[in-house]
Amino acid sequence: GIKYEAQLKFKEDKVRGLFGDVLPIIPSPEEYFYRNRMDFAFGPNYTVGLKDNRDNIIDIKKCWLMSEKSNTIVERLRQFIAEHELKEYPAGIMRHVVIREGKNQPNTFINVLTSDKGRFPIEEFWNQFKGLADRVSWTLNLSQADRSYGEIQKILGQDHLIESLNGIKFNIPPQSFFQTNTHQAEKLLLIVKEFAAPNGSENLLDLYSGTGSLGLYLAGKVKHVTGIEESEAAVALSKTNAELNGLKNYAAFAGRAEDLLASFSGQFELVVVDPPRPGLHKRVVKKLGEMKAPKVVYVSCNPVSQAFDLTALKEFGYKVAKSQPLDMFPHTPHIENVLLLKRD
Repeated sequence: GIKYEAQLKFKEDKVRGLFGDVLPIIPSPEEYFYRNRMDFAFGPNYTVGLKDNRDNIIDIKKCWLMSEKSNTIVERLRQFIAEHELKEYPAGIMRHVVIREGKNQPNTFINVLTSDKGRFPIEEFWNQFKGLADRVSWTLNLSQADRSYGEIQKILGQDHLIESLNGIKFNIPPQSFFQTNTHQAEKLLLIVKEFAAPNGSENLLDLYSGTGSLGLYLAGKVKHVTGIEESEAAVALSKTNAELNGLKNYAAFAGRAEDLLASFSGQFELVVVDPPRPGLHKRVVKKLGEMKAPKVVYVSCNPVSQAFDLTALKEFGYKVAKSQPLDMFPHTPHIENVLLLKRD
């Protein structure tokens, strides 16, 4: 494999090629065992692992991405399905298993996904795994799609995964999104706070707010936070987590950013955006330009679409004040980049 220092140089150079002057890339605090979630598939002969580019299951004996504990869980799971003759889909019912863990707040979830052609012995599974996991769940994936998401049938153990980022507490339901590299996500929040440099008087608009990690972290440093997020479940969760942290100045609305922004007439002194990989909708770019916020902090998991959006935002007077790449996913080509944009 490529040495980590070389990976970092490659990623930093890629961002520099898009934006010119950039700050030195921030390495992941952990090169291995950095992920808080892994999704594994079931294969022939009671194998558990990851799919190759031909959809064959690679039976993984040691995964270097999550934790040693998760490797123990996978090995025990292999034994469990063999003992119970639980075959892989479509020959049997077994489809996926999702393992999630708190890095700052140690607790572990296991979610087993099956087809509806039989019953998974969840009670016996819990009895065997409750020394390793704080909660197990059985979920049906009724779709033909190869996905680790479905309808939860039964939960045993605690209700939510518990985690914290820089002192902000989060309750995370089993199927909701959360930043995958916990310790680097904490560094990302610090960068966003540094770039935003709030003085406490700002109204903050948090676009594509997800489960609220950016907005909730900044809520204690600004006058008010308004989040906009397409997923109703994520919005509900962000409000729950605002209450959990005693934050009274946080509000979030469910809907597409390009639709909801059209009805917003309030003045925002600070805007944070963290869109999906395709970037900002062109109507969002236009509305941001019309709003004329003095500062926009643009968090992106795809610097190429970020650079495309920057070209459009420049027409409204925005320029790059700072560019900070971060490595959220060592040993992958993915790059996170944060831009501080200011108006002329």
